[in-house]
Amino acid sequence: MTANSVAVLILSGLMDYSTDRICDHLSRQGVSFLRINQDQLADLRFSIDPLLATMTCRYGGETWYGGAGLRSVWWRQATFLRNTPGRKLTTAEQLERSQWSGVMRGMMLFDHAVWMNHPAVTYQAESKPYQLRRAAKLGFDVPLTLVTNDSEADVPGMIGNRIALKSVDTVLLQDELHQYFGYTNLIDWTACADKYFHLAPATCQSIIAPKLDLRVTIVGDRLWCDAVMDQHGGIDGDWRVRPKNELSYQDYDLPADVAERCRSLVRDLGLRYGAIDLALSGERYWFIEINPTGEWGWLDRDGRGLSAAIAEELACPSC
Repeated sequence: MTANSVAVLILSGLMDYSTDRICDHLSRQGVSFLRINQDQLADLRFSIDPLLATMTCRYGGETWYGGAGLRSVWWRQATFLRNTPGRKLTTAEQLERSQWSGVMRGMMLFDHAVWMNHPAVTYQAESKPYQLRRAAKLGFDVPLTLVTNDSEADVPGMIGNRIALKSVDTVLLQDELHQYFGYTNLIDWTACADKYFHLAPATCQSIIAPKLDLRVTIVGDRLWCDAVMDQHGGIDGDWRVRPKNELSYQDYDLPADVAERCRSLVRDLGLRYGAIDLALSGERYWFIEINPTGEWGWLDRDGRGLSAAIAEELACPSC
């Protein structure tokens, strides 16, 4: 049986509709690709030769081969699993979970391919304290921040009693049939610094208000910026808790120096793709965070070209 040669390797998930758009563009361009979904791994028959840097994958009666002809890899997943199981995993499930995760990270052996983004730099860039430090060194305005589990920390003296309380890392918890996600909360320090506060560290930041939320998406050197608003304009607190039908996304022109600073941050972190959240308050553009695997599909409106740009970067990374 003749194997299909793989030019672009996509490591994603079955329900990642944003990646569907990229696959459609690659198909239209006639670029051979293999998409491996992390929730279908056990259905594959997979082999890797670490010394030759080759792989074969069998599924549905077809075989794919990746080797020297592999141009690029789209790493569309976190570097470790954040979805905490809502029940005790069996030993078989624990084994499957750990070993497949190791195989996915093991794709780093394809060191001749161009990565968007490499797992090592993704892991580093995902760290919120680290990215805040890098952004500040590049000249971004960054909110006053303290990461702590100490209820006696002088947060009121450093930041104020009213704070933006955030998780240190993405919170995604499962309790049987219920799923919980952690959002930013505007809260009094005296209300959250209770006897349980020491159990898990949290990020305390100064509140930026009033503000206009901006999502900056960068692919290579190309940049898109969207203002996130409701019917009244800017949104206090975390806009993600608002019903989607109340939100609008409009093109926004960043000042040239701010746009270049965003590109510099992506380069500084070793990324080729990044989703940056900024907050405009007064005349200052505050850095909130960058996500190296951040969502972008809902911003890929007709004529915007986000998915096409990602597909082009993958198809011809040296162009």
